Amino acid sequence: MKSFVWTTTGCLFLLALVAGCGPKGPEMGQVSGTVTYKGKTLPTGTIVFVPEKEGSLMAMAEIQEDGTYVAGTEQFGLGVPLGKHRVMISAFIDHGPEKSAEAILPEKYGSDRKSGLIAEVEPGENVVDFSL
Repeated sequence: MKSFVWTTTGCLFLLALVAGCGPKGPEMGQVSGTVTYKGKTLPTGTIVFVPEKEGSLMAMAEIQEDGTYVAGTEQFGLGVPLGKHRVMISAFIDHGPEKSAEAILPEKYGSDRKSGLIAEVEPGENVVDFSL
């Protein structure tokens, strides 16, 4: 009887230990906002948050028709790792197979090193708007 109790207790302990060891991920803040260009909402595009801290995850978002976005990571879903990020934004108009896509934004915004856009992500809700 004692070995049954020990075995059951041991199994429960190991199960709790293993269940607590899943991929937790980095500390994240929720990031959303609006992107405007020349005073008007940007109706399409992609925004990418590139962490300055080496080894941190990049986050991205698709810009919606109303210019809003909600950023997340591929690995952990919604949220952006805490810290300072360089930001790049790209947007194109697709004219179909007959004509190549046309860039909406100047080329500099498509580079995290040239855009001059920075976001500091803190715990909790972060509203980060970009006026280009």
